[in-house]
Amino acid sequence: MVEQLNCIIFGMFLFAAAWEDGRKKSISIWLLLSGGAAGIVLCLLQSEDCFKLTGCLVGLALLAVSKLSKESVGTGDGCFFIISGLFLPDLSNLILFFYGLSLSGIFCGLFFLLNRVKGIDVGKERIPFIPFLVPVWLIMVMK
Repeated sequence: MVEQLNCIIFGMFLFAAAWEDGRKKSISIWLLLSGGAAGIVLCLLQSEDCFKLTGCLVGLALLAVSKLSKESVGTGDGCFFIISGLFLPDLSNLILFFYGLSLSGIFCGLFFLLNRVKGIDVGKERIPFIPFLVPVWLIMVMK
Protein backbone atom coordinates (compact mmCIF):
# COMPACT_ATOMS: atom_id res chain seq x y z
CA MET A 1 0.00 0.00 0.00
CA VAL A 2 2.74 2.45 0.97
CA GLU A 3 4.74 1.56 -2.16
CA GLN A 4 1.82 2.47 -4.45
CA LEU A 5 1.28 5.69 -2.52
CA ASN A 6 5.00 6.41 -2.83
CA CYS A 7 4.82 5.91 -6.60
CA ILE A 8 1.73 8.11 -6.98
CA ILE A 9 3.06 10.97 -4.87
CA PHE A 10 6.47 10.88 -6.57
CA GLY A 11 4.72 10.90 -9.96
CA MET A 12 2.72 13.97 -8.96
CA PHE A 13 5.89 15.68 -7.72
CA LEU A 14 7.78 14.79 -10.91
CA PHE A 15 5.00 16.00 -13.22
CA ALA A 16 4.61 19.26 -11.27
CA ALA A 17 8.37 19.87 -11.26
CA ALA A 18 8.65 19.04 -14.97
CA TRP A 19 5.78 21.39 -15.82
CA GLU A 20 7.29 24.22 -13.79
CA ASP A 21 10.83 23.62 -15.06
CA GLY A 22 9.60 23.46 -18.65
CA ARG A 23 7.65 26.72 -18.39
CA LYS A 24 9.82 28.84 -16.10
CA LYS A 25 13.18 27.03 -16.30
CA SER A 26 13.13 26.92 -12.50
CA ILE A 27 11.38 25.01 -9.72
CA SER A 28 9.70 26.90 -6.88
CA ILE A 29 10.93 26.42 -3.35
CA TRP A 30 7.37 25.57 -2.26
CA LEU A 31 7.19 22.64 -4.64
CA LEU A 32 10.57 21.38 -3.44
CA LEU A 33 9.58 21.77 0.22
CA SER A 34 6.25 20.01 -0.22
CA GLY A 35 7.88 17.19 -2.20
CA GLY A 36 10.59 16.86 0.43
CA ALA A 37 8.06 16.78 3.27
CA ALA A 38 6.02 14.11 1.49
CA GLY A 39 9.19 12.12 0.82
CA ILE A 40 10.23 12.23 4.48
CA VAL A 41 6.77 11.15 5.67
CA LEU A 42 6.65 8.26 3.20
CA CYS A 43 10.21 7.29 4.08
CA LEU A 44 9.20 7.05 7.74
CA LEU A 45 6.12 4.97 6.85
CA GLN A 46 8.25 2.38 5.06
CA SER A 47 9.47 0.23 7.89
CA GLU A 48 12.11 -1.82 6.05
CA ASP A 49 14.25 0.98 4.59
CA CYS A 50 13.85 4.29 6.33
CA PHE A 51 17.45 5.48 5.99
CA LYS A 52 17.67 6.47 2.32
CA LEU A 53 20.53 8.94 2.33
CA THR A 54 22.42 6.97 -0.32
CA GLY A 55 19.59 7.71 -2.76
CA CYS A 56 20.13 11.42 -2.15
CA LEU A 57 23.80 11.32 -3.18
CA VAL A 58 22.92 11.96 -6.84
CA GLY A 59 21.35 15.27 -5.85
CA LEU A 60 24.24 16.20 -3.58
CA ALA A 61 26.69 15.53 -6.42
CA LEU A 62 24.60 17.70 -8.76
CA LEU A 63 24.58 20.52 -6.20
CA ALA A 64 28.38 20.30 -5.98
CA VAL A 65 28.67 20.44 -9.78
CA SER A 66 26.25 23.38 -9.79
CA LYS A 67 28.42 25.33 -7.36
CA LEU A 68 31.68 24.45 -9.15
CA SER A 69 30.32 25.32 -12.61
CA LYS A 70 28.68 28.61 -11.56
CA GLU A 71 25.25 27.05 -12.09
CA SER A 72 25.63 25.66 -15.58
CA VAL A 73 23.80 22.76 -13.93
CA GLY A 74 20.77 24.14 -12.13
CA THR A 75 20.52 24.09 -8.35
CA GLY A 76 16.88 23.05 -8.70
CA ASP A 77 17.96 19.87 -10.51
CA GLY A 78 20.20 18.96 -7.59
CA CYS A 79 17.45 19.68 -5.08
CA PHE A 80 15.02 17.62 -7.17
CA PHE A 81 17.33 14.59 -7.08
CA ILE A 82 17.88 14.93 -3.33
CA ILE A 83 14.10 14.72 -2.90
CA SER A 84 13.71 11.92 -5.45
CA GLY A 85 16.25 9.98 -3.38
CA LEU A 86 13.69 9.93 -0.57
CA PHE A 87 11.12 8.29 -2.86
CA LEU A 88 13.29 5.99 -4.99
CA PRO A 89 15.91 3.39 -4.15
CA ASP A 90 19.45 4.58 -4.86
CA LEU A 91 19.86 2.48 -8.02
CA SER A 92 16.52 3.69 -9.41
CA ASN A 93 17.52 7.28 -8.75
CA LEU A 94 20.78 6.73 -10.65
CA ILE A 95 18.92 5.09 -13.53
CA LEU A 96 16.47 8.00 -13.66
CA PHE A 97 19.37 10.46 -13.74
CA PHE A 98 21.52 8.72 -16.36
CA TYR A 99 18.69 7.85 -18.75
CA GLY A 100 17.28 11.36 -18.40
CA LEU A 101 20.76 12.75 -19.07
CA SER A 102 21.06 10.55 -22.16
CA LEU A 103 17.66 11.61 -23.46
CA SER A 104 18.39 15.30 -22.90
CA GLY A 105 21.82 14.91 -24.50
CA ILE A 106 20.28 13.44 -27.65
CA PHE A 107 17.69 16.22 -27.77
CA CYS A 108 20.24 18.98 -27.17
CA GLY A 109 22.58 17.55 -29.80
CA LEU A 110 19.81 17.47 -32.39
CA PHE A 111 18.59 20.92 -31.32
CA PHE A 112 22.10 22.33 -31.73
CA LEU A 113 22.72 20.66 -35.10
CA LEU A 114 19.37 21.63 -36.62
CA ASN A 115 19.79 25.25 -35.56
CA ARG A 116 23.41 25.26 -36.74
CA VAL A 117 22.22 24.19 -40.21
CA LYS A 118 19.75 27.10 -40.16
CA GLY A 119 22.54 29.47 -39.12
CA ILE A 120 21.10 30.15 -35.67
CA ASP A 121 23.50 30.33 -32.73
CA VAL A 122 21.97 28.53 -29.74
CA GLY A 123 25.20 28.10 -27.79
CA LYS A 124 23.94 29.93 -24.69
CA GLU A 125 20.41 28.47 -24.78
CA ARG A 126 19.31 26.85 -21.49
CA ILE A 127 17.27 23.66 -21.80
CA PRO A 128 15.32 22.48 -18.71
CA PHE A 129 16.36 19.00 -17.54
CA ILE A 130 13.47 17.72 -15.39
CA PRO A 131 10.98 17.29 -18.30
CA PHE A 132 13.29 14.65 -19.79
CA LEU A 133 12.81 12.55 -16.66
CA VAL A 134 9.07 12.07 -17.26
CA PRO A 135 9.31 9.50 -20.10
CA VAL A 136 12.13 7.70 -18.28
CA TRP A 137 10.07 7.44 -15.10
CA LEU A 138 6.99 6.27 -17.01
CA ILE A 139 9.04 3.46 -18.56
CA MET A 140 10.45 2.58 -15.13
CA VAL A 141 6.94 2.39 -13.65
CA MET A 142 5.60 0.23 -16.49
CA LYS A 143 8.29 -2.41 -16.02
